[in-house]
Amino acid sequence: MFTQSKWARIIISPFMLWVAIIVAGSYYMFSFDSKVLKAPAEPGVMGAVKKYYNALKLTYIKKGIDLAGGTYLVLGVELDKVLENRLNTESRSLDQLFKTRELKILPKSKIVKDGVLTLTFDNEEAARACYNILVETKSSSLQSKLVDNEIQSTLSSELENKIRTTSVDQTVGILSNRLDSSGVAGMIVTQHGDHQVVVQMPGVNDPERIKALISRAAHLEFKMVEKTAGTRDALLEAYDGELPSDKVIVPGKAEIDENGVQEANRYYLVSAFPDMTGDRMVDAYVSRDEFGKPIVAFKLDGVGAREFGELTSNNVGRQVGIIMDDVMVSAPNISTPITGGSGTITGGFTQKEALDLSIVLKSGSLGAPLRFEQENRVGASLGQDSIYKGMMSCLIAMLLLFLFSFLYYRIPGLLAIIALLVNFFLVLLFLSYFHGSLSLSGIAGMVLAVGMAIDASILIYEKTKDELAAGSTLRKAVNDGFNGVLAVILDSNITTFLTGLVLFYWGGPAVRNFATTLMLGIVATLLSGILFLKAMFQFIFDVFEVKSMKF
Repeated sequence: MFTQSKWARIIISPFMLWVAIIVAGSYYMFSFDSKVLKAPAEPGVMGAVKKYYNALKLTYIKKGIDLAGGTYLVLGVELDKVLENRLNTESRSLDQLFKTRELKILPKSKIVKDGVLTLTFDNEEAARACYNILVETKSSSLQSKLVDNEIQSTLSSELENKIRTTSVDQTVGILSNRLDSSGVAGMIVTQHGDHQVVVQMPGVNDPERIKALISRAAHLEFKMVEKTAGTRDALLEAYDGELPSDKVIVPGKAEIDENGVQEANRYYLVSAFPDMTGDRMVDAYVSRDEFGKPIVAFKLDGVGAREFGELTSNNVGRQVGIIMDDVMVSAPNISTPITGGSGTITGGFTQKEALDLSIVLKSGSLGAPLRFEQENRVGASLGQDSIYKGMMSCLIAMLLLFLFSFLYYRIPGLLAIIALLVNFFLVLLFLSYFHGSLSLSGIAGMVLAVGMAIDASILIYEKTKDELAAGSTLRKAVNDGFNGVLAVILDSNITTFLTGLVLFYWGGPAVRNFATTLMLGIVATLLSGILFLKAMFQFIFDVFEVKSMKF
């Protein structure tokens, strides 16, 4: 019979704390799919059990595409194009620099080719004067050398390394923001190698819209419109067929004519340099105009609001061109200054077009062009088959471990199996807390971690057997068993954890998922194989007053 003191020992025992953690973790980790619960169940008790089993799901763990089915994309970040764009930016900035320094003879040509910006002058003296200015003011960004009447400039090694390092990181961040806002849950964006990005889209069998969101650069510019015409040639006539370097012609939105040809029916002459960019945009969302048609409303930060206010105040009565990826989306007339830091973009959008435009504007523009290098699709049936095989591998591994542990260690072996189940539970709990994903390689990592976890119990039990043989009491032998092998357990698990870190850092998405579950399994081993298992033994000693146990 349980006395009052025994009930007190039960309540304050570390084992009950573990019970509370398991109950709370289960409530946090699992939920029921309401759609499955609303569906009619098969008759009988087993039908109801099957219905609730099918409705049970891991709330916060996302399935990888090899489990849920979907699309796997590998994108290449065109770093050479990013470097070329930066050289073009530096080239445009030189015009203002030379004017500020009152350079008498300007370069007669500026060409960016194969990562080199070449400035050509009429004579070597003019080239040397320009070279001295570049060395004085641009040494941090450009490395220049003088060759006769030419200056050849490349990006400095420090700047080039910085661009290469940050471009892929920025691409991952921007794509993650875009896909999180697309309304499709569970998509994963990760860096692979030094110039690739992997996008996993579980459950997405028609990825064309997502691919369009991914590939869109979303480079927004505001430029004052100088002239418009129905054709490009009509704008070129005023310049004898060749535009000056500070002017560009931007086409309007392409429309399908009566012959079925998609072509812009309006062209705009604007400055080659933007009056303002979309970098200051802090929000974009779909709204409606007075006729109920979709438009995109945007908000700017404080600096952007001031710049936009100055731009519209100085150009009342003119058209401001809103250019997205070198296409004129809209060119409204400025009737009054816009000083509130907000505005709208109209362009005859459909609801889907407006939504996608707001998503890419809010996530920011891609500084690096992307190319699709690989696309694989996994069917949902193959994903379910992977889940079944993965679960079967876990069950078979647990069954074999159970048979070995119980036949060899009897009751202590049964306790070791319970600790392994808690180990498995903790891995899932950690994945849920970090909103991680689980793929077939992740299941493999869990199976391996569970197989390794039994080693801790074996070491403890063998040490306990030695202590019992030396004449120690059961409680003292068990305590000495845990304390005596703690250093060995920590050593072996820490070295394996470090191996997992190396795999996570250098591996691709599949290897990373394997390394993640392996490392989480090692942490769970230390918690369940030492703390939880010891708490169970203490609970048995304190509550049931067991004096002997066969190891």
